[in-house]
Amino acid sequence: MQITNSNSETKRYKHYKVCEDLHIHTFFSKDSKELPENYVKSGIERGLSYLGFSDHIDLDPFDKDFGYYNYDQARGFFLALNEKYESSINLLFGLEVTYQSTLEESVINSIQGKPYDYLIGSIHRIDGFTVSGPHGTGFFVGLDEITAYMKYFAELEKMVEMNYFDIIGHFDVIKRYGKNYYGSFRANKYRDVIERILRKALDRGMVLEINSSGFRQDLNEPYPSPDILSMYAEVGGREVILGSDSHSTKHFGVFLRESVASALSVSDFEVVVYNNRRKERLCSLSEIVKINETGEVKR
Repeated sequence: MQITNSNSETKRYKHYKVCEDLHIHTFFSKDSKELPENYVKSGIERGLSYLGFSDHIDLDPFDKDFGYYNYDQARGFFLALNEKYESSINLLFGLEVTYQSTLEESVINSIQGKPYDYLIGSIHRIDGFTVSGPHGTGFFVGLDEITAYMKYFAELEKMVEMNYFDIIGHFDVIKRYGKNYYGSFRANKYRDVIERILRKALDRGMVLEINSSGFRQDLNEPYPSPDILSMYAEVGGREVILGSDSHSTKHFGVFLRESVASALSVSDFEVVVYNNRRKERLCSLSEIVKINETGEVKR
C-alpha cells in the first residue's frame, strides 16, 4: 500500500487533541444501539480530524450475530453523513471482520468489490466460543493457559497470513477474560509466536491498532500491551492506528490519551489513516502530546 507523508496535511491537525478514532460501532453492529450521527456530532465537538466507522461483520452461521450487518444500509447512512458533514470532519467507511480460518472464502465473498476505506481483522471466536465477550468464557473452562492462548495466537497467525486486512484489531484481546482464569497476561511467555506474527504482519503491510478499550475493561492498559508494542518496535513496526472500540458515545474516545501515553512510553510510533485501502501518515504520537500541551505542533 502506498504511504504518503505530507507536512501540509499534518499541519491541518494541529488544533486536534487526538487526530483519529478509527474503531467505533453503531447500530449496524449487533452489540450497539448508537446512531451513527451521534458519533459525528461528538467527533466534531472534540475536534477530531478523522472518524472511521468500523461495524462488525460476523460470518459464522452458528454465531448469534450472524447476518446482522447490512452493507447497503450502512453504506447509505455513511454517504448521507459524509455529504452533510464533509466540511467539518473526515469520515471513513471501514469494517471490523470477525476472522475465522474456516470462513476465509466467506470473508472474500462478503467484502470483494465494496468500497471500504480500511479493514480491521479481529479474532473474536475460537472453537465456537466468542472469547472476546462474557458469553464466551466457556472456552477457557478445562483448558490450561498455554493451550488456550496458543489456540488464539494460531488463529491470529492464520488471519495475518490471509493477507487481506489492513489493521490487526485488539491484538491481545484474549487476555480480557483469560485473566480471570490464569491471572495477568504475560506476553513475554509467548514471545516467539507473537514476534513471528508481527513479522508476518509487517511483511504484508499491516499495522497494529492501539485500542483504548482495555483501560475501561479493568486491564489498566490498552490492546496491545506495552510488552507487545515493544516487540512490534523491535521487529521494525513503526505504524499504528488509534481506536476506542466504542459501542456508544459514552465510550467514544475514552482513554485514548492514556493509550497514546502508554504507546509513547515504548516508541514514538507514526499514526496512519486509510483512504480507499491506501495508508497515509497523519502525525507521530509525540505530536499528539504536544498538541494537548501547547495547542500547536512544534517542529
